[in-house]
Amino acid sequence: MMKYKQCGLTLIEVMVSVAILAFALSALVKMTGQSINTLTYLEKKTFAQWVAINQVNEIEANLQWPNVGRNQGQEDMGGLTWYWQVKTSLTDSVDLRRLDVTVKQDRQNEEAVYQLTAFIHRP
Repeated sequence: MMKYKQCGLTLIEVMVSVAILAFALSALVKMTGQSINTLTYLEKKTFAQWVAINQVNEIEANLQWPNVGRNQGQEDMGGLTWYWQVKTSLTDSVDLRRLDVTVKQDRQNEEAVYQLTAFIHRP
């Protein structure tokens, strides 16, 4: 009688291999999802930063001494509408004003996407 040598894998070995592969692929999918969330967060943060910097640059470009108080508006950037608020306040120096710029993605939302503090010198 001839004996045959086993040449394939057992069912248990195949199931263990598939389980390991499924675990590795699920970790890869989770990591990809987190990367996409991080990229979206950074994109929004970048656009909001540009909006804030634009407001400071506009104030500086006007060459007018800004009044103490609040000013607000909106700006389109990156296909989204951003709502900004500039709070101008006094400093210890009479020739220096503090600008606190807050940028939000929703007018009603209390949480700012980006905040910037800048100082402007009297022209």
